[in-house]
Amino acid sequence: MIHVKTRASFGAVVAATALLTVAGCSATAPVDEAADKTSVTLENCGTESTFQLPIENVVATSNAANIGTILRVGGLDRLAAVVLNTNNDAVMESMFGPGIADVPHLDGTITMETILGKQADLVVGSYSGLFKGASGVTPESLQSNNIDAYVISDSCRQSAAADSALGTMGPWDALRADVTNYGKLFGTEDTAAEALTELDSRLARLESAPDAADKPKVLIYDSGEEDLYTSGGNGAPNGIIDVAGGTNVFADVDNTWFKASWETVAKSEPDVIVIMDYKKSADEVQGKIDAIKSREGLRDLDAVKQNRFVVLPLAMFTSGFPNVYGAEELRAKIEEFGLAPSSGIDWTTAPSA
Repeated sequence: MIHVKTRASFGAVVAATALLTVAGCSATAPVDEAADKTSVTLENCGTESTFQLPIENVVATSNAANIGTILRVGGLDRLAAVVLNTNNDAVMESMFGPGIADVPHLDGTITMETILGKQADLVVGSYSGLFKGASGVTPESLQSNNIDAYVISDSCRQSAAADSALGTMGPWDALRADVTNYGKLFGTEDTAAEALTELDSRLARLESAPDAADKPKVLIYDSGEEDLYTSGGNGAPNGIIDVAGGTNVFADVDNTWFKASWETVAKSEPDVIVIMDYKKSADEVQGKIDAIKSREGLRDLDAVKQNRFVVLPLAMFTSGFPNVYGAEELRAKIEEFGLAPSSGIDWTTAPSA
């Protein structure tokens, strides 16, 4: 009995000593702040880039549609700030639900000070926008501040030259790349996979719609007075126009967005003119339509005489998930104008799963 009691007491002392030892170590051991950090390596614009996880504070710039991609893959709660005209909040929420209006919106030139102020661990931008470096913000300058940079796939340069043309993959492939990569960056891979399934289903429905014998030629009027800012064969609008059953009048231009002379625009003889609505002012769209109607060489086009203007938010036409919404709305208008056979599809509803 005494022997058993002694063993029991000894065991209790050992256990107690062990607990004290562990407690003591816990109190004095240095905290490894990176212990819960991991990383993921992705291909971004042809380069293998490593991103530190978890990503919690994202500053998203350059275009509204890309912000839509982030929303679609479940990244709303990661957004620390966005560059987005607040008038586009309603457009985003109509597609992806509420929440974007509560995210801080940035105006003007985005500087490193702004980014640091948002405690960003990831900045999303494009080579044609933020990463031009005009404000000192580049992927390299962000890395020097321990902030990762993700370049929107639609804006990848074709070479290392700073003035290189943009666009290294088809617009829908660029969107797929961003959807997949964001899913990995935000830990929402299941949601990203669902988004890809939805995208492919909606694209398949568009591609199944009957084409006209002669596809209508479509002009994108983004902005411009002395010349016209439009989109070439590498941009998101080219993919949108193609699946909607039309042909981009500047499909042969090896670039994403570029400036075209009004003379060149007139010679392209578009059948449909898509007006990009920036959602900046009430008279913005009418001003663009009036500019077309007042120009010699354009006002006599059938598209102008027949009033074949399609007004859609710019938020649907820069690279991002809203592109498929833009394609469906454009297809509906092309059918309405009688420039493509009726598909019998209600383009305002998504295809059934």
